[in-house]
Amino acid sequence: MIVKLSEIPENINHQVISQTDFAKQRKDKSYLNEINFYNDPTCHAAFEKVRPYCYFAKRIGALNVLILEDFKSKSFQNIDVHKLEHIYAVVNWLAQFHAQGLTLIKSEPFPLGGYWHLETRPDEFEKMKFIDLKHQAIYLADSLYKASYKTLIHGDSKLANYAFDKNYNVLGYDFQYVGSGIGLQDVMLFMTSVFNGEACEKYEESILNLYFESLKNALSNTMSIKEYELLEREWRTLWPIVWSDFYRFLNGWKPEHKKITQFMQNKFSEVLNKI
Repeated sequence: MIVKLSEIPENINHQVISQTDFAKQRKDKSYLNEINFYNDPTCHAAFEKVRPYCYFAKRIGALNVLILEDFKSKSFQNIDVHKLEHIYAVVNWLAQFHAQGLTLIKSEPFPLGGYWHLETRPDEFEKMKFIDLKHQAIYLADSLYKASYKTLIHGDSKLANYAFDKNYNVLGYDFQYVGSGIGLQDVMLFMTSVFNGEACEKYEESILNLYFESLKNALSNTMSIKEYELLEREWRTLWPIVWSDFYRFLNGWKPEHKKITQFMQNKFSEVLNKI
């Protein structure tokens, strides 16, 4: 077993993170969000095979306690060096996760997924230097909030939050930011964790095609072809907005971040050209 203990320190020494009361409340909610996700019976049934088994999840005083299955006991492990096979395996995992999420999101409320949405980042918004991007921040956020098709997203979809076995089966973990969103938000964030800007451009089409083909197959018994086509059309249309919304967060949080690539900037240019 693995025991995950977490609590919010009174003071934090970080070059980027400012430990304001608002930031502390956001982090506190994220810990509770993960506990709720593991305790939710419908989530347990839907995701039992794609995440480590949870034996115990509870807040005790100020301490958040998770007791999880050690995935190494099932021959899963984290990786430092990835292959395309690992990347495609996670994209497929995300499609399966989102297919389940599309059903769950209709039956019970979930908070907004992800850690960068505008509603929870007023401090970063105030610090933004790129005025054109700042002026479009509300438009970007509203475009995602008002999407017709939402699902349950992982919310922190990066390579470090996945484990693999030798057959490229995947387990996901660290669900502090799980919640309602657009499936492509997870795909975008994952791409930023494994590709530079040039690789994003090179593999963009294959990643999207694989994701939507996997999502279509996973939804074959629960969604009509016509409705699925509407979903895919909407999410593909939102793809540049998904990138631009994350760009908005990075510009206010750490404007020199290496994830701000020409590829990301071009996506925002696409959005501007269509407004």
